Amino acid sequence: MKKKTIIPYLFITPFLIAFALFFVYPAGYSLYLSFLKYKGYGEATFVGLNNYKSLLTYALFWKSLGNTAFYFLAHFVPVMAGAFLFALAMQSSYIGRAQKVIKPVLFLPQVVPLVASALIFKIIFSTNSGALNQITGLQVKWLEDPGLLKWPVVFLIIWRSVGWFMVIFLAGLTTISSDLNEAATLDGANNWQRITKITIPLMKPIFLFAFVTDVISSFKIYTEPNVMMVETGTIPVDAQPVMNIITNNIKGGNFGMASAAGWILFLIILIVSLAQLFLMKNKED
Repeated sequence: MKKKTIIPYLFITPFLIAFALFFVYPAGYSLYLSFLKYKGYGEATFVGLNNYKSLLTYALFWKSLGNTAFYFLAHFVPVMAGAFLFALAMQSSYIGRAQKVIKPVLFLPQVVPLVASALIFKIIFSTNSGALNQITGLQVKWLEDPGLLKWPVVFLIIWRSVGWFMVIFLAGLTTISSDLNEAATLDGANNWQRITKITIPLMKPIFLFAFVTDVISSFKIYTEPNVMMVETGTIPVDAQPVMNIITNNIKGGNFGMASAAGWILFLIILIVSLAQLFLMKNKED
């Protein structure tokens, strides 16, 4: 009997070992580093909460955090609305066999490497030789004007994300029983009523998952603005994401500050995710 109870744990032991080595230990060590002044070599000095205090009083940290929040807020609604509408369209009988072509086309941006995608959009939005300015005949400084330079990044995120979330929403739509829609149709419900009264309420867990994953990926934005805007070796402050604070501290050998920034981001993501979960739970109750 004991043998039978041990066998399942033996199967998951490799995963647990890998999880401990590559997640638990690095996370714990980074938390430890966040309380130290450490350059990666030599003796580490315990500084308590000084790294956190320095970050929270650092104007560039808040500026970068605001830029990251802008990237998220500007793309979230278009991406989620577009992905959901495309997912509904893919399930519609009106699309028919065309969905075999449309699905791969919409998902294609996810297959293109991120650096290549950023370079493509850099070419499109370039001031002098950019495709957009050439077509429109304008000389808009998309990547130089402080009021505009974040928008090309937002357009890139939208282009890459719609297909990904469409697949997630399609998976969620397949879990909704067709019997519910058929019964609603027999009761006289139209398409809009079926979507608002049946589909959207039953898709709430999927929407929550999409929200949380999008928040996490938004706080990890780094490649897009850095590839598109770096001409002189440094990204403009008005477009710098918060991940630059971490990478700049790592490059400068300030591993304690970089770790503290990582943990602050983790807490922000955790609070936002828990708040969303709490709000959705209250609405359901």
